[in-house]
Amino acid sequence: MSGDDVFQGRDMSMRDKIAFMLEREGWAMDAVRARTDLEVAMPSYAYTIGFEDRFGFPEVCIFGLSPVACRGLFGLIVEFLAGGTELPIDAPFMGVLDGGQPSAFLTVDASASVGLFPALAEHHTIAGEAPDAFRMVQFAWPDPAGKLPWEPGFADALAPVQLLLGDPPA
Repeated sequence: MSGDDVFQGRDMSMRDKIAFMLEREGWAMDAVRARTDLEVAMPSYAYTIGFEDRFGFPEVCIFGLSPVACRGLFGLIVEFLAGGTELPIDAPFMGVLDGGQPSAFLTVDASASVGLFPALAEHHTIAGEAPDAFRMVQFAWPDPAGKLPWEPGFADALAPVQLLLGDPPA
């Protein structure tokens, strides 16, 4: 168990953890560890459960960052949404990240990617809905030079870490 596990020392199922977070915060997060045993390595990632119910905004996933960093970014996004800010989807924008760095929310095909989000699929199944009855966007973050993953000059070392599920903005 890692030191950043808020449930450290508690014997709870993942479903109980999700239910606890939904009750306490109105949204939850699930983090998935990197998989290097696959033919194509899968970076670590995290995703939300409850953004759509609480804010009417799609669920959000973030690839290539630690669970603590993802939790922090999700918290920032929650602050914007709770404050009534309309965040753009499928277009780069400034304002979430410090230093004027760009980011973007990319639309993710829920039916094609539902297997990546098991706790979210279970949440919808328990509610009597189809496992892929959700909208999802991926939060794309920049490299140290401020380039987004689809832009020329994006750091080569970060390309496999920030796996893009959604199409880059046109």
